[in-house]
Amino acid sequence: MLKTLSAIAGGIFVGAVAVEILRTKCPDTLDKFYAKVNNFAAGIKEGFHEGYCSVSKVTTSSEPAEVRA
Repeated sequence: MLKTLSAIAGGIFVGAVAVEILRTKCPDTLDKFYAKVNNFAAGIKEGFHEGYCSVSKVTTSSEPAEVRA
C-alpha cells in the first residue's frame, strides 16, 4: 500500500510540474482548455439540476405512491 501511495504522490508531482512547464511555454492553449472544461462541467451541472428538479416534482405529488407486493 505504501508503494501505491508513493506512486500516486509521485504522479501528482510529475503532473503538476508538467502543467507548469506547459503554462510557461504556451499559456493561451492551457487557458482555452480550462475554459472548454469549465463550459463542459457547467453543462453537466445544469443538465443534472434540470433532471433532478423534474424528478423531484414528480415524486413530491400529494398522491400516495403505490406499493407492489
